[in-house]
Amino acid sequence: MIFPHLHSYTLSPRSRLALISPQLQSLSMDFELLPTVSLRSRSFNALTAPREMFIQALNRNLNLQRFKVLYVTGNSSAILSRLDRRFEALEIRRGFTVFQLMTILEEAHHSLILIEHDPLLYEDAREMTEYVSHALSDAAKEAAVLLYAPGIDPFFEDLVQNADRVFCFEEGPRETPRLVAKAHPRARENQRTLEAYS
Repeated sequence: MIFPHLHSYTLSPRSRLALISPQLQSLSMDFELLPTVSLRSRSFNALTAPREMFIQALNRNLNLQRFKVLYVTGNSSAILSRLDRRFEALEIRRGFTVFQLMTILEEAHHSLILIEHDPLLYEDAREMTEYVSHALSDAAKEAAVLLYAPGIDPFFEDLVQNADRVFCFEEGPRETPRLVAKAHPRARENQRTLEAYS
């Protein structure tokens, strides 16, 4: 197990709960990002997965725009430029320092908060990972929070100390290989039938 102090769960696919009224939104919704990754309201979730897998998950879930979604990135993002252009209702904030990230989390009033992990923020502030972990947990009292990283690093391990659930994927789902048999034109010309050898 990668995180001996954490419990990792594999969830079965869920159907979205019907929303009774806008006031009850934050009480009654799950965000199904992937068939095995469902983000509950008021929970702090962490996900490690290949970038392509995360990008496809967001692009296939354009209905997330029905909710107030905040996307938080650090100094740079490998995800934002690859999102579907129809993903318009997405508020984007950049945290260039740990303190800016914590302020963004404190001021957020969204149903879903997606944070793209930037390890560069913590290189000179390793001791701040504990505070950011608490800030993520506090933000999850009002929203579904997802901390995403393409892989695990020591900073990410510290940040997920207070996570409710951690999902780890080493590789995305594989497509079924298709066998394509084509005879090269020259090979066909040189082919001989068995009769030629009898």
